[in-house]
Amino acid sequence: MCKRKSSMILCCDHSMTSPNNQAFDDQVDKDLIASALAGNDQAFTTIMRRYKDNLFRFALRHLDDSDDAEDAVQDAFVAAYNNLHRYKPQYRLSTWLFQITLNKCRDIGRKRKTRAFLQRLTPGIENTVAGSDALYNPETLSQSRTGVERLRAEIAHLPKGVKTAFILCVLEEKSHKDAGQILNLSPKAVELRVYRARRHLKMIANSDL
Repeated sequence: MCKRKSSMILCCDHSMTSPNNQAFDDQVDKDLIASALAGNDQAFTTIMRRYKDNLFRFALRHLDDSDDAEDAVQDAFVAAYNNLHRYKPQYRLSTWLFQITLNKCRDIGRKRKTRAFLQRLTPGIENTVAGSDALYNPETLSQSRTGVERLRAEIAHLPKGVKTAFILCVLEEKSHKDAGQILNLSPKAVELRVYRARRHLKMIANSDL
């Protein structure tokens, strides 16, 4: 469902063509930003259409919930629209948008933790929460999920420090440099985190043999 924020209606139509499938260059993005700053709302709408699919996919992989992912993307576009004057042309627009989306994903993650904490304070909820732990039991997973589903689950539970780097570089196919700009890390630090993620997933896979 679409939400109205900051006088804009943001709808995530995931059937639109993503920028990775077309020969868009950085100059086009800069021209769109300049036009949007001059008051052309249609220019920002074009930016949304170009990037919303990639941002939604990234948020979904990070949050593993389509509703939360859509909220994160909508919030990210609102934040980008309200802060266009802060965009630095020396960075790719996609890098800036991914960085904002990541921050919104983290905000939602913090809200999740708060809700979970409050739920645990409710009498009787502890047993429900404890029962849900069985869903993440390795033996249960190996019996009830396909290999792809298992991999998705393991990625979702990667250590926080390496999960985002793995998603950006391996699943989103971004360079270590671009991922580093999004995460405020050096390319070498990103490379190390991706290596740790791969090693962790390999250990999980080997344990099932």
